[in-house]
Amino acid sequence: MTIKITIADDHHVVTEGLQRILEGHPKVTICDVCKNGSELMKSLEKQLPDVLLLDIQMPDKQGDELAKFISGQYPSVGILALTNLNQAFHIRNMFLNGARGYLLKSTDLFTLIEAIEAVHKGSQYVDPMLREQMHHEVSRIRTGETMVPVLTQREREILELIASEYTSAQIGKKLFLSLSTVENHRINIFFKLGVKNVAGLVRKAIQLGLINT
Repeated sequence: MTIKITIADDHHVVTEGLQRILEGHPKVTICDVCKNGSELMKSLEKQLPDVLLLDIQMPDKQGDELAKFISGQYPSVGILALTNLNQAFHIRNMFLNGARGYLLKSTDLFTLIEAIEAVHKGSQYVDPMLREQMHHEVSRIRTGETMVPVLTQREREILELIASEYTSAQIGKKLFLSLSTVENHRINIFFKLGVKNVAGLVRKAIQLGLINT
C-alpha cells in the first residue's frame, strides 16, 4: 500500500521537481498538485491524501493558517511543511498549528521519503539540518536564557506602529503594504517575541529595548 501525497506550492519548478523525484517511487503516489490555498481547499474536498507537502509562503494563504484549518478539519492528513525558511520560530509556528513535520527544500530524496513515512505514521519529523538548531532553542528555553530576537527593519517599523495603536489596515495604508503582508509580519513578530496579544507584545518589546516608552 502506497502513501498518497498532495503537493501545495506556488513555484512550478519546485512542484515539477518533486513530481519528477517522487513519481515511480514504490512507496508514494501523487494525488494532486496545488499552486495556492484555494486550489488546495478544493482538492481536499475531493480527495484526502495521507500526507500533504505544504509550502509555508503561499500567495493567498500562509502555510500556518492552512495547517491550522486542515489539521482541525481533516485530522487524518499528515502535514509536512516543505520550505526554505530555517528559523526556529517558523518551525515552532508550524508545529503549533498542526504540522507533524518540517523539511527544507534542499533535502535529498532519502530524507524526503523518511519524513513522509514518519509523518504518515503519526510521528514528528524535523529536517536533520535543523535538529541541532532546535536542540539549542530548547536548551535556551530550559535554562531561562533571554535573547533579543532579531527583527527585520520592516518588522521594527510595524512593531512601532502596533505599539502606537495602529490597526493592520492602517499600517498597510501607511507603509503601502497589503493587509495579508502586514498580518504575516504581525505573526512573525508575535512568534519572535513569544507573546499572544498586543499588550504582551508592547510589554515585551519595552523590556527588550525594541521600542521606546
